[in-house]
This record gives sequence, structure tokens and C-alpha cells, in this order.
Amino acid sequence: MIVTKRANDPVWTNIYAYAQLPAELRRLDEIAHNLWWVWTPKAQNLFRRISPELWESTEGNPITLTRLLSAEEMAALVADKDFMAQLDEVYADFQAYINEPADAVRPSVAYFSMEYGLTNILKIYSGGLGVLAGDYLKEASDSNVRLTAVGFLYRYGYFTQSLSPEGQQQANYEAQDFTQLPIEQIFEEDGQTPLILEVPYAGHTVYSHVWKVNVGRISLYLLDTDIPQNSEWDRPITHQLYGGDWENRMKQEYLLGIGGVLLLNRLGISKDVYHMNEGHAAFMSVQRLLDYVEGEGLP
Repeated sequence: MIVTKRANDPVWTNIYAYAQLPAELRRLDEIAHNLWWVWTPKAQNLFRRISPELWESTEGNPITLTRLLSAEEMAALVADKDFMAQLDEVYADFQAYINEPADAVRPSVAYFSMEYGLTNILKIYSGGLGVLAGDYLKEASDSNVRLTAVGFLYRYGYFTQSLSPEGQQQANYEAQDFTQLPIEQIFEEDGQTPLILEVPYAGHTVYSHVWKVNVGRISLYLLDTDIPQNSEWDRPITHQLYGGDWENRMKQEYLLGIGGVLLLNRLGISKDVYHMNEGHAAFMSVQRLLDYVEGEGLP
């Protein structure tokens, strides 16, 4: 045997550092991490007022906008009495909305969809089906229905279009920077270990991180297989919306249906109605039947 090196393999860790908002402005970050602002003009106007130029250049992303503010700009906002009064008003509206008790009369719902069109900065949709799902979540929030949704956090989302010099459409896949999105990762009870969902496939296990999007009063949980625990064949399951070959599409639909139900079980979430938006989540019914037989003793 020939020893080629005596050094250990490097272990790389990503570290992200951001300027912290002063205490007076931290409510901005709380509002930014709930998509309530997407359909609330007063909240959008608040973020736009901070910096119309940054709001435009970030395509209306309040997470990125607030992180790009300098210390001097933050201090100027705190000193601006009109702005702080507007922040107080928007935050009071937000708290009143969030803290309204849920409707305990109507059935609770688990909603499964391959895509959700909620905002342009969260690229987990392509068109009508996703916009429909996104509108359902927003309306469920406004109606205070006890709804929990499940989907995927795509690394590359759906493609953006451009034209070649010959006039042909080109599909461009751009990686999403999860640190700049209005999402939060789900951790174990210790608050430090990322929660990993294990989904049994034929002969092996697929692992997923879990992310949460706050859509007003609604929680949307997103599965992400682009993690080191998976093989190079399984990491791309959640790379692209409707991407890959037929095998990958089957893996996606299996993960959404089987994995989605397993996720809700893992989180201790049980609903009266389980709804699939299109047939992409059809495997959900298989896992539901298994739960009835194994969990409730049905034949």
C-alpha cells in the first residue's frame, strides 16, 4: 500500500454572518418571515419606504433588503418618528391577525401540492396549479381554517426563460439561496440538530431536511433532499420542479405522498381532511391506508 497523504480530509462548514437589526427594528424581521406581507399592502409599503431602490433591486425581498442596510441607515430609521409610527401600526395589525383564534367548527385540512405560488421570491411554483395552491393557503389563513400544507423546497425551482441569438427559448436554472428566503429550518427538540425525515424507498432510505414557511396563520412544510446524507441519485429529488426523468418524477411523487404523511405523523399533526392538489400526491392514500391498518387496527 502506498500512503499518498497523512492529512485528514477537510470538513467544510458554511457560516453566514449578518448585521443584526437594532431592538427597535426587529419586528421588521418577524413580519418579513411571515408571508402575510405578500397580500397586505400596508406591510409592503412599509418595506418599500425603507429603501425604494433596494426594494426594487431585491425584487421585493424584505429579508435581503433588511440585511443590506448599513448601521447608519438603521439608525436613521429608528430616529424617523413617522417611520416608527408606521411600523407600530403595521405590527399591531399583524399581531391582531396572527393571534385570532382558529375556527374550531370547520374541519381541519392537510393540503399536499407539488408547487405553491405564494410570492415571486420563493421559486417553488411554475404556473396555474401553484398559484391555485398559493391562493388556497392565503384564503385558508384569512378564513382561519386549521390547515397545514406540505410541499418541496426546490434548490433550483422552476426555470427562468431567455432567448438565444437565434430566437430559441432557453431554460435557465438558478440556485435559490435559502438563507435569503422567508423560511425557517425545523430542528429537533434541542434546537440545534436539524430534523431529518427518513422515508423508506425500495431497498434504501431517502433523507430530508424540513423547512417551514409561515403563510399568515398557515404552516407550509417543505421537504429538501439536497443534503449530504443522501446519495448522488437521491439528492436531486428536490432540485427542480417537474424536473428530471420519469424515475425522478416517480421519486418526487412518492416523497410528496408517502413522505408528506410521514412528516405530519412525525410532527404530531393529524387532520380531518387530507387533500391532494392534482394526482402528484396520490401515494398519500397508500400511507393513509397503512396508518389505518397499523395504527387503528382496521382490516
